[in-house]
Amino acid sequence: MQQSELDFINTLRQSSRYIEQHRGKTCVIYLPGDFISSKDSISQLSQDIGLLYNLGLKIVLVMGASPQLDLAFTEAGIDWKLHHQFRITPTELIPVFQKTIGLLRSQLEANFSQANCLQPNPPTLVSGNWVIAQPKGVIDGIDFQHTGKLRKIRHQAISDCLDSGQVALLTPIAYSLTGEVFNLNTLEQACEMASAISADKLMVYGSQLQLKELPKQLSVPQLNKIMLKPANDEQSRLLKQVSYSCQNVKRIHLMDQTNPSALLLELFSRDGSGTLIFSDRYHQLRPASIEDVGGILGLIEPLEQEGVLVKRSRERLELEIDNFVVIERDQLIIGCAALYSNDENMAELACLAIHPNYQGQELGSELLKAIEVNAVKMKANRLFLLTTHTHHWFIEHGFNLADISVLPNKKQSLYNYQRQSKVLVKTL
Repeated sequence: MQQSELDFINTLRQSSRYIEQHRGKTCVIYLPGDFISSKDSISQLSQDIGLLYNLGLKIVLVMGASPQLDLAFTEAGIDWKLHHQFRITPTELIPVFQKTIGLLRSQLEANFSQANCLQPNPPTLVSGNWVIAQPKGVIDGIDFQHTGKLRKIRHQAISDCLDSGQVALLTPIAYSLTGEVFNLNTLEQACEMASAISADKLMVYGSQLQLKELPKQLSVPQLNKIMLKPANDEQSRLLKQVSYSCQNVKRIHLMDQTNPSALLLELFSRDGSGTLIFSDRYHQLRPASIEDVGGILGLIEPLEQEGVLVKRSRERLELEIDNFVVIERDQLIIGCAALYSNDENMAELACLAIHPNYQGQELGSELLKAIEVNAVKMKANRLFLLTTHTHHWFIEHGFNLADISVLPNKKQSLYNYQRQSKVLVKTL
């Protein structure tokens, strides 16, 4: 069997459980105008949406159009202004606004039809007046005129649309109950829509500037901490907006808009491709402190007695506590792992343990990711561990079996041949 065939089989095996998990789930996807302006990206996305539809997902697309509108107004010789990063929309902009959005929507529908023409059950892309708008009003003495904000979502109507097997599309155009046309911020729309229909996932494409230095996973407390000191103003606005949805949407995914494959990778691979913000795990992952020694000992002692972990005394644990990270829930230590620097740009993962009552919740994967991030920070390019019981789990998470000879010299000299621990190494 060729390597490409093996890769395909392994990928299919890994993704199968995610396919089952996502069937029947509702997903709101935000597409900024910069993403839509790339022909290749929108063509691939259209195919991927068709695939998701046939895998049983219910999908709402929210279409942005900022760069397209900027260009249209400039070409028409119409001045336009921003205030607090929102476009001011006077009456004279409305005809060009409607024409540009209508053309963009038509192009998207054409791409969608072409990309899914060979599907045995192609999805239908539809839009409607599911969003009721109202004027944004006067802010700091500035009248935003036809720039609007969301007043109401007809969530039952859009839920009925999704249940009937159609893909829903929202654009920046929305209407008031008096029939006025308004220009709405589409990221705000996406977040409000996801909250209103209690979507299972909100998936947001963002720029590299917006996603700068964000980790793979963020709990809500971690998100709030980053929002206090974001990398830049663009990131601050993005995180502030999506944070409003955390109460009603348990999983929010931030993806790089320059990566057309990000959507499928984020949904169907173990590590994803962007940043996952989750609010459905009520625990905190943090560096360990001296006050955690008792909790860590209580967690690892049963495993030491079974011979799964090497025994550590309280004194040794106190001396090495700065090497540990822990997962705490309701003041109980439910997980821990340690990282030790070594020679030859290698770092050692040790003492990874999860409380028996909390196993099966991917907490081990969360700890491993935190350890890998810390290892990279200490300039390690390989992570190794010794284990007697759980090497299959580590192989599933990217480690490879290796010979003792690959270990740093100091670690080789301390190897316990009686335990016959397996050596596993992962390139970072």
